[in-house]
Amino acid sequence: MPSLLAGFSDAALPKTFKDAVWITRQLGKRYLWIDSLCIIQPTAEDNSDWTIEGSKMSDIYRNSWLTIAASSASNSLGGCLFGRLGSEFEIGPAPLFERAIRRDWEGGENIFDRNPDWLPTVRPNPPSWVNIVQKSPLGSRAWVLQERILSRRTLYASVQGFFWECAEKRASVYEPLGCSFDYMFRDNGLQTINQLLAEEQQPESLLGFRWRRIVEYYTRLRLTFESDRLPAIAGLAKPLGIHTGDTYLVGHWETTLCSSLLWFRLADEEGVEVRPAEGGLPSWSWAAMPGAVKFTSLDSRDYPTRQMDDYQMVATIASYTRLDGRVPQHTTLKITGRHRLVELGQTDLRILTIRKTISDFWAGHVPTSADIGQLGAVLTKPYEDEFSDDKMSVGIIYDAGERKSHEGLVLFQILSALRNDLAAAEARHEGLVLRRRGSAKGFERIGFFTSQYWGLFDGTEPETVELI
Repeated sequence: MPSLLAGFSDAALPKTFKDAVWITRQLGKRYLWIDSLCIIQPTAEDNSDWTIEGSKMSDIYRNSWLTIAASSASNSLGGCLFGRLGSEFEIGPAPLFERAIRRDWEGGENIFDRNPDWLPTVRPNPPSWVNIVQKSPLGSRAWVLQERILSRRTLYASVQGFFWECAEKRASVYEPLGCSFDYMFRDNGLQTINQLLAEEQQPESLLGFRWRRIVEYYTRLRLTFESDRLPAIAGLAKPLGIHTGDTYLVGHWETTLCSSLLWFRLADEEGVEVRPAEGGLPSWSWAAMPGAVKFTSLDSRDYPTRQMDDYQMVATIASYTRLDGRVPQHTTLKITGRHRLVELGQTDLRILTIRKTISDFWAGHVPTSADIGQLGAVLTKPYEDEFSDDKMSVGIIYDAGERKSHEGLVLFQILSALRNDLAAAEARHEGLVLRRRGSAKGFERIGFFTSQYWGLFDGTEPETVELI
C-alpha cells in the first residue's frame, strides 16, 4: 500500500494493466481505475476495504467514460494489445488464376479476353461477437456481467482486434458501422442498464421478463466462490431498485416475487454432487443453489412462449422479513395458496418406476436447453400405467438432484390454468415442492413441479405457509 500511494512507473505493471494505461493515454484521458489496484483485495483476516469499496463498483462502472475489457486475457499477464493477425507474413502478389477473366453478360456464359482490372477477391466473414465477447475467458466470469451491463460504453480488446458496444450499437474493426448479425437474439437479449431504463417503462416488465433473462444468463457464468452468487449481481440490482422504487429480496423483487419463485435448476455434469451454495441463503431464492437456473415461461416474449391470458397466479405473498443487513439467511417469506401433502399409496399419487427424461413428462413448454437432465421423480395416479398419456402425472425437478425418498412432499400451487380445455401438452398447475425442515414451523423449498393433472388440488383451501 505505501508503495502504491508513493507512485510507481507503469513499466512495473503487468501487461494487461500496462496496455490499459497506453489505451487511456491514446484516448486523451488522465484517469484509469483498476479494481485490483484501487481496492485492497479481501483476505481471510481482513476484507474491510473490499466490503466498503466493492459496494461502490456499480456507480463506478455506470459513470465511467469507457470500460476497457481484456477479453482474451485470462489474468493480468494476458494483455490488451496484440499483433494484427497475419502481420508477421510478407505480403506479395498471389494471383488466384493465371489469367484474369471478364464475363460477357450480354453473351451469356462466354468468357473472353484478359482484363487485369477484374481480379477475383476474397473477403472472410468477420469474427463472431459471440465468440469474441460472450465466450471469451473474461466473458465467462460472473462478476464481469454487471460491469458489462452497467457500463455506458465498453471497448473489448481481443487477439482478433477491437470490438466495442454502447447504448446504440455493437461494432468492431471489421464492421465499424455495426455488427451485421442479430446479436441481440444470440446474446440472450442482454442490454446495457441505460437501454433497459430508457426502454422499459413498466416496472413489472423490467423486474420480471428483463430480470429473469439477466439471472438466467448470469447463473451460467463461472464464480470462484459460490458465496459471491448474490454479491456479484448486486451492482445490477442497485440502479434497478432506485429507478423503480422496488424492494430487492435475495435475488428477487417484491413486485414480481410470486412469479419469480417458479425457477428450476438445469442439469449438472453427471456424477457431480450438488450442495447448497455457501452463505445459508433462504431455500426459495435461486441463489441458494449453485449452477444454472431457468424460469418457467411467464411472458409472451419468453421462448418457448406461453399465452399468459390462459393462466393466473393463484398464490399471493402474505409477508416477508426484510434483508437483515449482511445476514440474508434471516429472510423468511409467508405465502398464501393451495397445497397438498403427497401420500404415496394406493389411493393417492405413487412413484412411477420407469425412467423418463424431462421432455417425456414436461407438462408445459419444454426448455430449449439440451442438458436439462432427468426428472427427480414422476408421480402419477395408481391406475395409470407407464403407457398412459401422462395427463394424471406430476413432474418434479429437485433443486439438489434426484432424491431416494419422496415421502412427506408438499406440492404448493402458484400458477394455474384458467380452464381445462388447453392443448394436451399444456400445464394445468406449476409450483413449488416443499418439505418441513426438521421440527421447525416453516417449510423449505426442495424443488419445482409441473402437472397436467387438473384435479390435483381438488378439496384443498388456501392456507398461509412460511418458507425458510
